Amino acid sequence: MPEIYGQIEMCSIEEAAAAADFIIIATQAKDIREAAYWLGDVRRKVIIDSSANVHTLDRNNVNTMNAIKSITGSQHVIKIFNTKGYEHHVKPLFNKAGVQLLLVSDSKKAKEITKIMALELGITEWYDFGATDTLPLFNQLTQVMRNLAVAENLTKPVPHKVK
Repeated sequence: MPEIYGQIEMCSIEEAAAAADFIIIATQAKDIREAAYWLGDVRRKVIIDSSANVHTLDRNNVNTMNAIKSITGSQHVIKIFNTKGYEHHVKPLFNKAGVQLLLVSDSKKAKEITKIMALELGITEWYDFGATDTLPLFNQLTQVMRNLAVAENLTKPVPHKVK
């Protein structure tokens, strides 16, 4: 029996996945497989892969989208990347510039549901990168964008309190 706290119901990951219209996985790539196994039977669900394709030092990189498809059996898996970082999923305005969403999937259903979700969050610009055959290029592009964002943040002056 789930515990209720205001409007929030606490339950297991499998119960939440069963009740959901769509699922967003936002974890590190190395944890994708475990997260997908926890979902239970979600073969007919849309699964949004929002995991970062950050390359690890051990070079044991995971093709997250294909891992999710293989483990869950869902054919409605979509990989997304937003141009401003994870913190802007719920607050999509960044210095008056809107967040843009890049997406790749073979599933038209996944693309349409993701666009609806994006509009609900205030994201009005998205770019369809095509089907999963473009995934290697998508991953390279988003890795470059991430590296540029990190470099930009490292070069910004950090405010210090003056005594």
